[in-house]
Formats: sequence, C-alpha cells, structure tokens
Amino acid sequence: MIEKNEPLDAARRLFDTVENGDLEDLRTIFADDARVWHNTDNSFTDIPTTIRNLRTIRESARLFAYRDIRRSATADGFVQQHTLVVAMPDGPTIEDRCCCICTVRDGRIERMDAYHDSAATGAMAHKAAR
Repeated sequence: MIEKNEPLDAARRLFDTVENGDLEDLRTIFADDARVWHNTDNSFTDIPTTIRNLRTIRESARLFAYRDIRRSATADGFVQQHTLVVAMPDGPTIEDRCCCICTVRDGRIERMDAYHDSAATGAMAHKAAR
C-alpha cells in the first residue's frame, strides 16, 4: 500500500515542474523506466522524448498554464483532469482538455496514461515540427 500523500505529492511536483520548472527534473519525478501513453497516437514515449516534446511546446508558446485542475488519489497513484492553455506566438490559443491517470511507486511516477483533446494537440508545436 502506498502512503496517502505520496501520489498527490508526485502529481504536484510533475505539473508544477512542467508549468514552471526545469524539465530535466522530470527525470527524478518519473521512474527510470517510466512510459507515457497518449490516446492521440496510441503509443508510448519514454521520458527523454516527453521532455523534448514538452520543451518544444513551452519554448514556442507565449503562455503555458494548467487551469481547472481536479486531482484525486487512487489506489495506486492519482488521476488529474485539467485544461492546458497554450498561447502560440502567432496568436491562437489552444485549450487542451486532458485527463492523466498515473501509477506511482516509491514516490515516482511509473506510468502515465494521458488522454488529450486530439483537435487541440494537433496544433501544438511538437506536432507541427514533424
């Protein structure tokens, strides 16, 4: 059984780091062999790829912020719903309504299943660069 606050602490660290911090810190927030699954392409990415994609989005955006956060602990981790607001330099603002389901062990995220609004994520910089 995991400690009651452990998953919510991991969630706070994760989303605070992505929004405001050094993305390299994600290497300590996620387990060494962690994977992130996305519904938009039904595939897994490793943490270095996740960091690279997030960096591309953040560096190209005028605004990158989580809004309307709803977060709860689960039996083996946490679930978070939020709206990711990304304002692009050429004017459009993208609102990605997202749900992340994470498994946490020993204070680190082992797996994230990320359900994104596919219409919103298709316009983000890491997709456009491909």
